[in-house]
Amino acid sequence: MLLQAWLQADHYSSHQLYEGYLIFIPLAALPEALLNGMAMTLLVIELKIPESARIASHADLVGALLHLIPKCIGWIVSFCVLGIFWWTHHRAFGYVRHVDGKLVALNMLFLGFVSLMPFASSLTGEYPQALIGQIIYASTMLAIAIASRLLWRYIHHHPELCSEPMTAATLAGGRARTTMLMAVCIVSVAIAIVVPGAGNMAFALMGFAGMVGRWAEARVNRLSEIKTLSV
Repeated sequence: MLLQAWLQADHYSSHQLYEGYLIFIPLAALPEALLNGMAMTLLVIELKIPESARIASHADLVGALLHLIPKCIGWIVSFCVLGIFWWTHHRAFGYVRHVDGKLVALNMLFLGFVSLMPFASSLTGEYPQALIGQIIYASTMLAIAIASRLLWRYIHHHPELCSEPMTAATLAGGRARTTMLMAVCIVSVAIAIVVPGAGNMAFALMGFAGMVGRWAEARVNRLSEIKTLSV
């Protein structure tokens, strides 16, 4: 869509072409490719019956498939949370029309942590009872959330990079969602300590992330309206 807009423009300078096409569009497209084409796809690679498994009957196959349940749970959780990250990243970069070095660096930091997700997810799937696996998984999620939060904050505080400034309400919604994820990461480890193998159940709470984000946005909008009326 962005490339089509550039190609349909009546005229553009070489500087606009360089900054808008050769820099901005790849910067926006790389997360799309990494999140959708790699990280989210690589998650499913772990859903396979080990080659060492001896499948001689229907019962053996059923048993092998049941053994994959922890990995399936890890895949569902990781896929859904990465989907949330994809949407929030897509929404944040919907404001951006120019880039600078720090924005590129923050974007690469975010993608670096995203690339760790298949590894972290495989740990909780392969060793669901191991606390260290849950800690690594939660820490990876936490790092992605922090990096996403930094991206949103930077875009909000640099309106000169945007086609239109990111509103305070939009930023509040993004902060609310990432704060919720960070809290869920901590809760997942606490659950894993008490009930080994059940830590990922905490991420079901992320189903309420959209609701929490909309509530935060509405709250900021209400406070802004009240402030305007009181002036």
